[in-house]
Amino acid sequence: MASTVIGTVRSGRPGARDAGSRGPDDATVDLFGLGSSTVVWAVGAFAVAYVIVLGWACAEIEAVWSWVGLAAGFAVFVAATAIVIRTRGTRCPVPRAAVIGALAVCGLAISLWSIPGASYQTLQTAPPVSAMTIVLTLLALQGRPFVAWTAAACGSVVAGAWGAAIGVGAVVGAGNTLFCYPVMMLAMLFVVMGRPMEARIRMLAERAVEQATTEAATAAAAAERNRQLRQLDRRARPILEQIVDGHRFTADEVVASRLTEGQLRDGIRAPGWNSKQVSDAVWAARRRGVSVLLLDDGALDPERPDLADRLRRLLVAELTRAAHGQVTARILPPDRGLLATIVANTGPDFRRVECGTDGIVAVRTGSVTA
Repeated sequence: MASTVIGTVRSGRPGARDAGSRGPDDATVDLFGLGSSTVVWAVGAFAVAYVIVLGWACAEIEAVWSWVGLAAGFAVFVAATAIVIRTRGTRCPVPRAAVIGALAVCGLAISLWSIPGASYQTLQTAPPVSAMTIVLTLLALQGRPFVAWTAAACGSVVAGAWGAAIGVGAVVGAGNTLFCYPVMMLAMLFVVMGRPMEARIRMLAERAVEQATTEAATAAAAAERNRQLRQLDRRARPILEQIVDGHRFTADEVVASRLTEGQLRDGIRAPGWNSKQVSDAVWAARRRGVSVLLLDDGALDPERPDLADRLRRLLVAELTRAAHGQVTARILPPDRGLLATIVANTGPDFRRVECGTDGIVAVRTGSVTA
């Protein structure tokens, strides 16, 4: 038996899409809208206010290293905020939450230790503590309130150590972070109240997806049924009317009627092969006496029109080549190594065209002897 590869079809099959098996995405159930443009604009507005207030409060600082440190602390806060608002999912992963919390505490530490004790003013600590509060509040709303509270406590410890180091006292230093906790408490309440609501939203969204899938399948079935009924009315009605009128069919009309019946059957049991070129080639082959059987078991992806066109061209070529015998074309069931086969039997000789799911098309020829 000889085997010859005659061509390839472009690879890169798309994944099978089952709308019924897919639930709503994370954006559908993002209760607080942390990834929305509104939040981004709000955070950007706070960043502008941060720079203005800190610049005004620290205007008397002349040390270059202090300004470098304040700028570095601001950059750390920006990085932490970017990570938390770009996190998707119902809950932030623990490792990422730990990184966000650590960045918030580091940003506070860098900013506080960059403020000279000689020119210390309470207002100078407000922007860094506010930035840490916003980052930790967003982290709590991302489903990690305990990580956020732990980071807030660490921030108070850092502020207390800084206050002791510059001589204002640990109590005063830690006291600068106290307004963080009421905001954190509100975030905690939002999380406690919002999680059950988020679960309900997800359940309703999943039901909506299932309902839409069912409606789409019903509409597709109705459209296919209407298409077949229109085809039946267009092709079979004239013949049926002739039968009702008592028309005496000639031999050619009998052949045409049988060919019409065959085409109607092909449209029902082999919709994957349906095209004008295939219909014309099947009609011509059957008129020549070739037995043609078309089958479709559903492996052809409707989103691969290039592959469907290639298969139909192969079938048209085999039908045009066949002068007698039988041609059987079958689209195989899903999840098999082959996508479709076309077998042409002409007495003892046969010709088998195989199209694999990887897009490779091969022709095998041989003969069967007694």
